[in-house]
Amino acid sequence: MNFFKNMLSSEGKVSSKRFVTFICLLFMLIGYTANLFWNFTIESDLFQSLQWIVMAGLGFTAAENFSPPKGGEEPPVEETPTPSHTTVTHEYDYNEDEHEKDDDI
Repeated sequence: MNFFKNMLSSEGKVSSKRFVTFICLLFMLIGYTANLFWNFTIESDLFQSLQWIVMAGLGFTAAENFSPPKGGEEPPVEETPTPSHTTVTHEYDYNEDEHEKDDDI
């Protein structure tokens, strides 16, 4: 029971978008299973409507995670990047003779 409460809640309160999306997904799964095993026909318009509700609900819920926080909090200050240090592990010896052979080809 705690799993469903955590899944449907956002910061301690139940999210209506998540609740509606979960219920529509549950109805879709029931309809799909009934059609698959018991030849119960589901109207295609009804099934597609449930699909759109689930897709939109998941999209809006995911978009909330990328939106700026409410309450006017300042975004975190980014640090200025510092140059990285590269360690040379191999040194190549290019002879002039090899370059001349490549040019002749």
